[in-house]
Amino acid sequence: MKAPFLYLYIICCMCLLAALPACKKGELVNTPQERAVKMQFKGAILNDTLEFVSNDKVIGEAINTWFKMTNVYYNPHEKIQLRKKADGKVVGEFEVMPTPFLQVKRIFYDGVTATDKLELTPVSDTNNMGFRLKFATSFKDFYGGPVDVEILNLHIDYNTFEFKFTPLKTISGVTTTFGDFFELPPLATIEDSYVFKVYKAGTKELPYTSLENVELSNPEFYYGDLTNAYYFVAGDSRLLSISPYIGFNGDHDVVTDGYSVEDFSSAFK
Repeated sequence: MKAPFLYLYIICCMCLLAALPACKKGELVNTPQERAVKMQFKGAILNDTLEFVSNDKVIGEAINTWFKMTNVYYNPHEKIQLRKKADGKVVGEFEVMPTPFLQVKRIFYDGVTATDKLELTPVSDTNNMGFRLKFATSFKDFYGGPVDVEILNLHIDYNTFEFKFTPLKTISGVTTTFGDFFELPPLATIEDSYVFKVYKAGTKELPYTSLENVELSNPEFYYGDLTNAYYFVAGDSRLLSISPYIGFNGDHDVVTDGYSVEDFSSAFK
């Protein structure tokens, strides 16, 4: 091998040998890539279909009431958007956290906004039963603001059919989102039950702009059932949506006796 080529060969080898330790040293300072996390979605969607979107790609759908999606993997810090399928409007967004490996997101969408922060509140006394309430109605004469929900104990004497209402507490300012948490102790007898009445906030008036389309057999007994002795579950916590019963009279809707009560708590357990 001629001298110039020999020198060039020796120099190249020395450069390679010098580079190897540098590569090994560089490998030590590289940050390991965070592993993907496993995500489960569950919850409740009202009045719509929501799309789950990541990197402008639809990865799932939630259609009405209760839903559940499992075994979905995401990269840490990935952003997940919730948008309405009908018009593409974004109603919520959250970021995937790097830990723990298995994560559960409980989503609630009330028709306006979506939240992943809704949790069941545990009772302070396991003998009690806990509640959070929301109020919703499509009735055209609803006044449109918050309502006060009065909680009462109803005792019925089945010998005389006498109804006795005992006010217990008032949950003020209830809206279309779940309100303040409250607890109730066990009922005294099987003749007792917990009921509620709904008023325009700050008053004892029904929350309607007109009573023309309100058809009640007896306004004094216009109440909804919260729970009775048979359905009282000690230690349980409930998310309840309450709505007045809507009937039909000729060509228009009317409010009739009673309230519907929908329990969403099972979607968040």
